[in-house]
Amino acid sequence: MEKAKRRGAAGFTAALAVCLMGALAPASADEGAVDYRQNTMAAVGGHMHAAVDILRGKVSHSGHMALHAGALSDLAGIAGTLFPEGSAGGDSLPAIWENGDDFAERLAAFEESAANFATAAESGDAGAIGTAFQGLGQACKSCHDDYRAQ
Repeated sequence: MEKAKRRGAAGFTAALAVCLMGALAPASADEGAVDYRQNTMAAVGGHMHAAVDILRGKVSHSGHMALHAGALSDLAGIAGTLFPEGSAGGDSLPAIWENGDDFAERLAAFEESAANFATAAESGDAGAIGTAFQGLGQACKSCHDDYRAQ
């Protein structure tokens, strides 16, 4: 009798898990790609805002700068994979796929400037950190100006 109850509970649990996975799954692969892109870019924004708070002295976590800079460099490294053909939507403008070469150049600038920021943050040189962060901000802005809905 006890075995039957456990099998019944296990079956119910498995059925519930399948139902929940279906409820949480995006309606389409494209929607999943858009959601993933937006979540990843929100992470970029979070690290950027944290770095700004450190640079402006709003918080006393200067020891965290290298962590945020490293995360930004890592995220910039995968940014090119976040815009597959057929994943239009969210706040990404169709111009991304219409102007692929230009968009790729801007992503490369983002990746390079994020790597420069990570290197500067590791050095601890405040002047280099500020300069590298400005370069990163400019790279982000250049992409947002033409390829992100405001």
